[in-house]
Amino acid sequence: MASVQPYMYEPESDPESEKDRDGPDPPSQTRLEQAVSEWCTCGNCAVMPTEVENVCCREIRKVVTRMKQVPEPIVCMVDHPGLEPNCLNPYTLQNLHNIYRFDYGPLRRRTEEERFQHLAYRSFVSWCWGFLGRGIRVVIPSCVVRRIRQEFPDLAGQYVGFRPPLD
Repeated sequence: MASVQPYMYEPESDPESEKDRDGPDPPSQTRLEQAVSEWCTCGNCAVMPTEVENVCCREIRKVVTRMKQVPEPIVCMVDHPGLEPNCLNPYTLQNLHNIYRFDYGPLRRRTEEERFQHLAYRSFVSWCWGFLGRGIRVVIPSCVVRRIRQEFPDLAGQYVGFRPPLD
């Protein structure tokens, strides 16, 4: 009777896969090193200062879901008919500011543009993701950040960008 040997039923190595082990894969280019057209599929993104911020609206599931709720297909979230009334309308943002002050206290932004910009980001996140809770943050697509900054520009051109939550 034949005896069972260790590794008797294990597959043998594949010589084709051995070629892949000669060295580490070359590092892929980061989005900061690429042209925007290489990673943006909506055509409205801009290069952001950090790698994590360089994301297109068509890559984020919650944003794509919101985009699909429009009867006519749209290519970019900035073309969504709900973006202006929810995130860019100053009267809506004034109302959101009142709600924010009641819930959290004064918003520590110096200018009206800074306040509106901050509230527009919050409104976009709430509109796409719903209430996230304290300390939970998500990255807003580059094209949406760009559109909000066009509507409420910082006169000095100083923008903070995405900040991960503090643990």
